[in-house]
Amino acid sequence: MTQIPFFDLQRAIESLAEEIESRWRSLLQESSFVGGPEVDRFEQAYASYVAAAECVGVANGTDAIVLALRALDLQPGDEVIVPSFTFIATAGAVVLAGGTPVFADVEADTLNLDWERAAERITPRTVGVVGVHLYGRPFAVDRAQRLCERHGLWLIEDAAQAHGAEWQGTRVGNFGALATWSFYPAKNLGCFGDGGAVTGNDTDLLARVRRLANHGRQQHYVHSEVGMNSRLDALQAAVLNCRLPLLEEHNQRRRAIARRYREALSEVGDLRFLTDPPGALSVFHQMTLLTRRRDELRQFLAEQGVGTAVHYPLALHLQPAFAARSDELEDLPVATAAGEEVLCLPVFPELTDDEVGEVCAAVRRFF
Repeated sequence: MTQIPFFDLQRAIESLAEEIESRWRSLLQESSFVGGPEVDRFEQAYASYVAAAECVGVANGTDAIVLALRALDLQPGDEVIVPSFTFIATAGAVVLAGGTPVFADVEADTLNLDWERAAERITPRTVGVVGVHLYGRPFAVDRAQRLCERHGLWLIEDAAQAHGAEWQGTRVGNFGALATWSFYPAKNLGCFGDGGAVTGNDTDLLARVRRLANHGRQQHYVHSEVGMNSRLDALQAAVLNCRLPLLEEHNQRRRAIARRYREALSEVGDLRFLTDPPGALSVFHQMTLLTRRRDELRQFLAEQGVGTAVHYPLALHLQPAFAARSDELEDLPVATAAGEEVLCLPVFPELTDDEVGEVCAAVRRFF
């Protein structure tokens, strides 16, 4: 039986091995592991790619959100609205930074934050919103900005899954006070370990992010505030410098794969596809569909040798970690249902057309 993996990093490693080994060999010879030219080169290149004023490399995507929140002076008791359907890091970072996450429901057609529901969650203690460009599909930036401007809130873009995604022709990472990124290996732009970044156009805020990420250091052994140790290491920056020039090509491939899925699986069973808001250009970090028979379909595909994933099986307001914070929440029906129905199909750039065809054939056989 042919095995089609959900994600195969080895294919990417093989295509880049020679260049990465050369860069790593140079770093080993120079003993340059923290900071240095590779990190500087990546920060400048990624800021240019996103069209942001600056990029600050950090250790991982969770730290990126924590640092952004701290740079924005989040205080104990401050409330931050977050979507209930996303990875736990979005809300967990608010807790780690000393604030209180307030969960809002998501849109049924995009699974991004529902801005009408978000508006209903605003209280006198609300200071900001973390919007997530879920699965590489930009949220409705214009609605987000209007909401934040109307209520005097800041906006953070959690762009961990959206490298290269666009809103009305501009790449995401420019629309909030700050934007946060993950370079986990499975991301559209991933390193071969952990990595993250914060981008934006407010250089004072970004200077504070950089300071907080380096123990609050103002100058050598002089620390103006208590920070943390969260720096993008040079070995991972070298990988990112190899992979960034390929990102647009890889995103185009992801879009092509997504089109093939849509064409082959439209009107099959009860399958439902997410849609792009007008003005959004997705990079399909995940190829996500919904079906009430999710668990049966996933089991069937596994038996056919097709890898799948569920991102995410449990909405955040239902997570045990947030149980104490959820007692007063009204039901969040879209997020709750999404956890029971979402299924992600293989969509990495090295996936072949034949493999996509086999996945589609297996799905059709199930229904």
